[in-house]
Amino acid sequence: MKTDDFDFKWDAKAMPTDPVQLRGRDRESGKMLVLDRSTDAITHTTFSQITDFFRKGDLLVLNDSYMLSNTLKFHANGTTVHVTIYGHEQDYTAMVSLEPDAQDWIAPGAVMTSSDEAKLTCTLLDKAPDGLWRARYSPIELLMPTLELYGHRLDETVPLNPAYWKDSRQDYRSVYAKTPGSLEIPSAGLHFSHAILADAAAKGVETAYITLHVGATETLAVRHISEAEIENHKVRSEYYEVGEEAAAQLSRARAEGRRVIAVGTTVMRTLETLAKGKEKRAALAPAKDWTDLYIFPGFDFRAVDVLLTNLHRPRSSHIVLTAAFAGKEFVMRCYDEIAERGDYEFDMFGDSMLIV
Repeated sequence: MKTDDFDFKWDAKAMPTDPVQLRGRDRESGKMLVLDRSTDAITHTTFSQITDFFRKGDLLVLNDSYMLSNTLKFHANGTTVHVTIYGHEQDYTAMVSLEPDAQDWIAPGAVMTSSDEAKLTCTLLDKAPDGLWRARYSPIELLMPTLELYGHRLDETVPLNPAYWKDSRQDYRSVYAKTPGSLEIPSAGLHFSHAILADAAAKGVETAYITLHVGATETLAVRHISEAEIENHKVRSEYYEVGEEAAAQLSRARAEGRRVIAVGTTVMRTLETLAKGKEKRAALAPAKDWTDLYIFPGFDFRAVDVLLTNLHRPRSSHIVLTAAFAGKEFVMRCYDEIAERGDYEFDMFGDSMLIV
């Protein structure tokens, strides 16, 4: 399938760089499109009305991961180097940049020690053609706690505004986030307020929590598809955890024929990874693993019945995923309608789409 089929007109100015709370609005105030696959109807509403589209017995699945600062100060040869992580790797390595990096001692095998009490070390392995280094942290189990306690974000780290990030980290996290580990924001859940979740519970909607750490930043262009055909695109592996309680909730919902609502493409990838190759009502087991699942049109969905996601940029793996779920013609007609209206916002701090 041609990647050009997923192009549409849009204005980059319609991609806000900060959460709505920092722009004087409530979390649930954004616009929301509802795509009804049974009727091919598109409804324009606001996120505050989302529970109107929920049913008693639905299982709402949320990703509780939250984004960490991704830069640490390290010392080597009497100098200070800022090391920024741009991607987690399955073999316990990371893709990093160095600032400044034009120093004689920076070479494969160089070892740097963090400038905090954790004494984390970073060993450079080799340099990639894109200028990033492959590095190994040791002890690896200290990486996330060290980022949580001592991490910061450099000006070059996009799309976040470091000044706002420093003082308003909770605004960049969902209200239910509790597990540190992402390098970018699992953004679909940002729209939920405690009041919306309470309304859903009062309606008889059950809630389950899984974890998927968004493992790469936009610097790696992991969403944009540069290949001429979407099938040739590669997505990066990301780490997920589905505990016993969530697995039991998912298994009961599936056995009883209740709808499973995935909040975000991260939840979609996780659940469809668990259910791959299984019958649609089969039980799902707890798991801690990495997924490299790439969802594009033709994918056989086995786990998710409803998807909430943000509005995505053209030629992105995320818009391809939504097209796989709702149908390419339906989704692209929706984006053409959005472009014609000209009042929707895109990406992680933008508006949302509910596909039922």
